[in-house]
Amino acid sequence: MDKEFYIGWQAEAPKGYRKPIRKTLVVLLVMAGMVAACLALTQKKFSTANFEFGQLTIIKGIYLQAPVPMLQVSSNKDIFGNRSYISIPLLGFGKMGADGIIQSLEREKGTSLNGKEITLKGTLLYNDGKLLAQIDSNDHPLLSVSAAMQNDTLLQKKDLGEMTIRGEIVDPKCFFGVMKPGQGKPHKDCAIRCILGGIPPVLRVVNEEGAANYYLVVGPHGEKLNNAVQSYVGEPVALKAKAIQSGDWIVLYTTNNGIQAISKRELLLPGLQTMDCMASR
Repeated sequence: MDKEFYIGWQAEAPKGYRKPIRKTLVVLLVMAGMVAACLALTQKKFSTANFEFGQLTIIKGIYLQAPVPMLQVSSNKDIFGNRSYISIPLLGFGKMGADGIIQSLEREKGTSLNGKEITLKGTLLYNDGKLLAQIDSNDHPLLSVSAAMQNDTLLQKKDLGEMTIRGEIVDPKCFFGVMKPGQGKPHKDCAIRCILGGIPPVLRVVNEEGAANYYLVVGPHGEKLNNAVQSYVGEPVALKAKAIQSGDWIVLYTTNNGIQAISKRELLLPGLQTMDCMASR
């Protein structure tokens, strides 16, 4: 029996060659489509974070220096006539916190801004229901300063007790809009530099349904923990702290030695464990 012989410069390959090649190509095409679909499905969703670069927004509210620089902005009243507030943490330009800019503005005005109603202009960042603002000295951000507010006007705080929470420490400036991605190991080096520059660290906690909650992180007496958390940024951690609700943020007053590295497996366990009481949110 004669065997088919094929030379590459021939116009057509013999039938005995064409049939297995067609089968191989069909299998390869199907496999390529399956691999492409798997890769697409395993990719993280594109971040919905926003940074209004180049656009300045005027914000009026009560300035609070602690636990982190923020504006308490009056929102709508509820059905009982109680006014609600949005707390907007303030950030500086670049990889810097807002403390230095605020101190310069206070020296310029010759008065403390803490507890006073002020009007600022800054660049908004927002994601996942949280709003932050960047202020830059080059924009001359302080527009007006009013008298100090009465105590009953200031934001009421609620003690939620002590608890242990598992999550990831992120740099809120990049996470809430400036960088994509703004979390995890790909962003770790940048996040460490931002936090060391004075941007307040935030603990991101994802519950069993995939919804995320965010917590400002400070020391047991409200002191900054920027240097202390640098080795934990972008990694799973368990954080033991006293939780205080302040507007639409929960602030974690971390106990001494209250931050511990954990495994990714431990991070997948239920994200919130209370020690003394269950936080009602």
